[in-house]
Amino acid sequence: MVLAHMTMPYNTQRRETLCRLGIEQLPAIMDEPEWDNHQPVQGFPHGLPVRTMPVPGRRCPACLSRGQTVWVIPGKRCPQCGTEVN
Repeated sequence: MVLAHMTMPYNTQRRETLCRLGIEQLPAIMDEPEWDNHQPVQGFPHGLPVRTMPVPGRRCPACLSRGQTVWVIPGKRCPQCGTEVN
């Protein structure tokens, strides 16, 4: 059993519970002041990434005939009307 001192307030009852359960509490990797100055290692070059591969899906023909567009994974049932879409 390893319990490390942490910068946050620590409850004796919680420590005893962790010891009884055999849970190891490891120290924080960085102290809080270091987190404030932390910069991401690598950002996205042009903002958020855009998915370039299409996601397989088909429109439910029953819902489409009623003017609704509901996308369904082929071989599954439409969540709106229950029609199986192939």
